[in-house]
Amino acid sequence: MSAAISFDGVTKHYRGAREYRALRDDLAGVAGRIAGRKRSPRTPIHALEDVSFEIPEGQSFALIGANGAGKTTALRIASRITYPTSGRIRVRGRVGALIEVGTGMHPELTGRENVWLYGRILGLARRDIAKRFDTIVDFAGIGGAIDQPVKQFSSGMQLRLGFSLAAHLEPDVLLVDEAIAVGDAGFQYRCVERMSDLVREGRTLVFVSHDMSAIETLCERAVLLRNGRISSDGPARDTVRRYLEDVELQRLAADVPGGTGRELQIVRVSLHNGTGDEVDEVETGAPMIARLHYRAAARIEAPIFSVGLSDGRFGCFALASMLVDGEAPRLIEGNGYVDCIFDDLPLHPRTYEIWGSVRGRAGFGDLVDWQRLRAFRVSGGADGAGKGAVTHSMADAPVRLSYTWNIGDGAQ
Repeated sequence: MSAAISFDGVTKHYRGAREYRALRDDLAGVAGRIAGRKRSPRTPIHALEDVSFEIPEGQSFALIGANGAGKTTALRIASRITYPTSGRIRVRGRVGALIEVGTGMHPELTGRENVWLYGRILGLARRDIAKRFDTIVDFAGIGGAIDQPVKQFSSGMQLRLGFSLAAHLEPDVLLVDEAIAVGDAGFQYRCVERMSDLVREGRTLVFVSHDMSAIETLCERAVLLRNGRISSDGPARDTVRRYLEDVELQRLAADVPGGTGRELQIVRVSLHNGTGDEVDEVETGAPMIARLHYRAAARIEAPIFSVGLSDGRFGCFALASMLVDGEAPRLIEGNGYVDCIFDDLPLHPRTYEIWGSVRGRAGFGDLVDWQRLRAFRVSGGADGAGKGAVTHSMADAPVRLSYTWNIGDGAQ
């Protein structure tokens, strides 16, 4: 099978900008040049470095990575918006591109005129454009605004028309950047459906998005870019997992434990497995002990410890509190620890947070305010073989409950 897109050692550098200079700096610079001193050089931006890959015809392909990894630059090069500093890029067939809102549209022309212009640029005959015109306008859903200048469109209207143009004029290769994320939920769903249809028709899709669920559902293969270089290339499911694990590792590396109070300090929180051994991560479904190591400045009577588990979103999905179960110690002093033991951890593999607080006995208020104490990771594989198994287990609902499906009468 021939390649629809081929990157061969592609490197792209931008000159970058010089540092901000005030008027006094410019005047000093003039004096310096008269004296023979050279102005400081620009700092180049290395967007892509020696990137090589091929996308076979008819493959659904994704580029993923953090902001600034080089994804959009790669699409710009593939669509001939910009050219590589070195290396070669080959693209076979007609290209439809939506890389940013308003891509390929002239702001002074009406939406109707842009449809005709875009189609003629792609080499379509007038009768072919006329045959698809109503479908393009209906999909865009902009109604009578089609006869207004595009510069009067909202960004959402420009996006709708731009995607509809790119996806309905029979492109051999469709390049889609994160631009669809600015659309409403209904339009995003229709975009995903349209891209799925094109893939089934044998078109080549190159998709850039931070929506890992959409990538896992739409794409067969993905390349992970890191600092302009290819970090991983393989099946979309495996590459998405690697990307999400990288994000979690960065989150763990940046973790700064809390737990400081005036009379009482949570020195650290350690994790232990079912046998009491200290561990860095725990297995899903296994016991976990969260050990709160404290330092008390004086004798504290009846302190009430609370521990919560969070997946990073607002609020905790699980709470263990001595305020509820009444198991507070009679008193604590000096250095010591309190264990919060979870017999079974029914959590999907990903990174979580431990929150906690310590209250004094009635009338004494909080000794340690409710705060994040540490992050930790639950290890294990994603369950199931569904299209979104990795993304949904590593990014959506945190708690894993046992369940089965029963298919009733009338279903096949």
